[in-house]
Amino acid sequence: MEKREKPSLGHRIEYVLVRMTVFVVGLLPIRCALSLGAFMGWFAWKMLQIRKNIVLVNLGLAFPEKSHEELNRIALLSYENSGRFMVEYARQWKMDQSYIEKHVSIDNPEALKVLRNEEGAIIITGHFGNWELFGVANRYLLGDVAFLVGRQSNSLVDGFINRIRSMHGIELYNRRAAVKGVLSSMKRGGYVCWLSDQDAGHNGIIVDFFNYPASTPRGAAAFSAKIGVPVVLAALLRIGKGPDHRLVISEPIRPDGDISREEAEKRITQQYTLKLENLIRENPELYWWAHRRWKTTGLYKDKT
Repeated sequence: MEKREKPSLGHRIEYVLVRMTVFVVGLLPIRCALSLGAFMGWFAWKMLQIRKNIVLVNLGLAFPEKSHEELNRIALLSYENSGRFMVEYARQWKMDQSYIEKHVSIDNPEALKVLRNEEGAIIITGHFGNWELFGVANRYLLGDVAFLVGRQSNSLVDGFINRIRSMHGIELYNRRAAVKGVLSSMKRGGYVCWLSDQDAGHNGIIVDFFNYPASTPRGAAAFSAKIGVPVVLAALLRIGKGPDHRLVISEPIRPDGDISREEAEKRITQQYTLKLENLIRENPELYWWAHRRWKTTGLYKDKT
């Protein structure tokens, strides 16, 4: 087991603040909590201007035809959506199957039926819509669901948020144990979800994202090409400003056994990246634009 540094005083203070926030948000009625989250997002954009430059650069690259005013409006709505997402995440311990049945509709029930009939699948989403509630929804709709998660630098916060994630019966795999975990899930016909829309550095696969080359994690496509399981792009999209969402599920992307594994990986990655891009184009205010998505491919030179 990997040793982790002893939490500092700052880490302990952060942990207490996170616990207090989760407790307080849980006391509020859901719509009041969502309004508070939207205000937090507004404050982060308008007053704190967190990562404002990189957000506007990203939006300008993605939508060169839009005016500066339009890009600012999308950015503000994106931050407000992220605020709502954060308070919903803090209330996750209050959400159960009945909550999912009440607030999550299926965009294409036939696609869900197809996914349920797969003997194991990798479900890809992005920092789009509500990616934490996405895992909970899939757990109650599909059953055997695992989530690949990153690690926070604060071990106390990391442990706490992972306990929240796993309270619905979602199995968690960190990236160090990903291979064993994914193979185990696929062997029993389960589903592994993970996010695959951040810059992956020099080890990623270069595919087009909004018509620009972007380094993209190769893990999902590598597993698919190696063991023959399909990759499915899906996302949970908010309806309006309230707690209702719709789950969008794409058709399965299957590896082509007639081409090299390297080419199969690139083709799969490009296909699900394009599907995600199309969803973002339809709902740009639901995407989190603060990542340096094109960092490795050098698009930020002289821009940020």
